[in-house]
Amino acid sequence: MKRESTLKFISKRIALLVAFVAVYLLLALGGNAAHAEGGEFKGLEISPASNRIELGNGEVYTGEMSVKNSTDADMNVKMSVGSYSIEDSNYGSPNYDSPSKYSVIKDWIQLDKNEFVLSPDESTVVRYTINTPANPPAGMQFATIFASTTPSEELEGSGIVATSRIGMVVSALMKDGETIEQASIQNEKIDGYQPTSPLKASFAIKNEGNVGVDVSYSMTVKSAINGTEVYKSNTDSNSVYPESTRNFTVNWDQVGIGFYNVELNIVLNGKNHTVKKLVCTVPIWIIILIIIAILSLVAYAVINYRMRQEAKGSKSKKTTKKSSKK
Repeated sequence: MKRESTLKFISKRIALLVAFVAVYLLLALGGNAAHAEGGEFKGLEISPASNRIELGNGEVYTGEMSVKNSTDADMNVKMSVGSYSIEDSNYGSPNYDSPSKYSVIKDWIQLDKNEFVLSPDESTVVRYTINTPANPPAGMQFATIFASTTPSEELEGSGIVATSRIGMVVSALMKDGETIEQASIQNEKIDGYQPTSPLKASFAIKNEGNVGVDVSYSMTVKSAINGTEVYKSNTDSNSVYPESTRNFTVNWDQVGIGFYNVELNIVLNGKNHTVKKLVCTVPIWIIILIIIAILSLVAYAVINYRMRQEAKGSKSKKTTKKSSKK
């Protein structure tokens, strides 16, 4: 009787433990996503943000960009031309001031306006001319055409300087030179255990050519239990600078608790590359509780089995004794 009461006590505790885990999972999976709204941007605006062109030897190219003052005050604007080079594999901060062999094009660009004043909500068009030399470097060239604000006389007199600078990136393929396209996908990574948000998938593109390469990528997440698609990211597209490596990461912020089949799809040079991984997002403490629950159930089954065997043995002995007395 004592063993039976002990087993009943253990089974009740196991039932409570399993119920607690189930309730926690339901609450965790039912979380709501936060939503943030941003206000309307006001400042110096340009359009377009980039321009990709092709240039032949000795060719003269003319383009234009729009510059707008979206503030409520007059704005002094200064135009300039800078380089564009990459020194960080995360592409966090391109270098606009130090020239490289892929940014000599900045010396070929001339602007029709250098300084002007824009009234509130006024815009103007700035035209630029690219005079390609007869024997330019092969591959691609990059430059940035900047529009920057300059402080008014009132601010200059007070010693306060408030400036901003935005630019349009010009990328030009030298179509008469030798083009080297050589890029590869490296360091694909999807960790199999990711207990905290966000769920991540990452990779890198190594460009060993003399032209920029385009890469597009997306991530799809499906339930490993029933195959239901629970998340699909937007397809992002980016370029990788010549002779550089660029790191990419895709995140799923509102990840739930469970097991998921994660698929990272990468398109490079028109070819698809897919990385698949089974990912567990269950926190370690829940895994420990589940293991304890399973071990408790096994222990309960073993103890129950032994008790039945002992009961059968005792009954058999009693029957034998009765038979011998007769």
